[in-house]
Amino acid sequence: MKKIFLIVSFLFLSTMSLMAQDRIFNYTYQTNVLNKGTKELEVQIGSQDGKENYFRQIKTRVEYEVGLGSNVQTSFYLNSKQKAEFDDVTGEIVMSATEISLSNEWKYKISDPVADPIGFAAYGEFTLATDELEVEVKAIFDKIIGRSTHALNLTLEPEWETSTEDGKLATEFALKYEFDYGYSYNINKSWNLGLEVREVNVYSKADDFTQSALFAGPTVGYNMNNFWINLSFNPQIAGLSNPDSKSGLNVDEFTKYDSRIIFSYTF
Repeated sequence: MKKIFLIVSFLFLSTMSLMAQDRIFNYTYQTNVLNKGTKELEVQIGSQDGKENYFRQIKTRVEYEVGLGSNVQTSFYLNSKQKAEFDDVTGEIVMSATEISLSNEWKYKISDPVADPIGFAAYGEFTLATDELEVEVKAIFDKIIGRSTHALNLTLEPEWETSTEDGKLATEFALKYEFDYGYSYNINKSWNLGLEVREVNVYSKADDFTQSALFAGPTVGYNMNNFWINLSFNPQIAGLSNPDSKSGLNVDEFTKYDSRIIFSYTF
């Protein structure tokens, strides 16, 4: 009887895992990979708002993702970014030009969050823009226990940006490292409700200083058939370095509010 119970429980959990969408978090990745030949079109829109004065930055990513088999998937992104901010000198809101970049992502699933003690995947992403190069590596851990999903990401992202100083070319180096944790509860076959906590750190070689902040907020996900959509609100709750004297937030490097919506169709 005990064996039968364990087998049924395992099949139930596996079924829940298969029913769940590819992502139930917006900032924290899971180990899931697409099956061989399965394709996914994903659109991501993010808004970062609020510094000492008016500031808003909109980031969009359009992703084409395909499963290659053997627990490997790859993705190609078209990214855009535009911001508007208050200019102290002119007293006006100044809008920057739209920045375009391309990314390529690879993900390899090593262990499963249901069948194994813990799920693990390795992730790499390369981003190329006209004036910068980014390399992102990520260790992804997750575990599904009943209706609950836990996920932890450890991320390292070096960045090289080319600019001019006194008429000469100069390359600036920065290193971003991030710790993300996500918890989600599967309410039913369509709805997930969770929380994401992020510690974000940015080291600038030019300043020889690390800017750090803590973000936390809710994430809700909905899926039906081959479509899913996630919505997150992830405000900054503490400036871990260089905090503003009034708000206690780091509004020098980061924004007060971060929100993101992702929707996807699998075919």
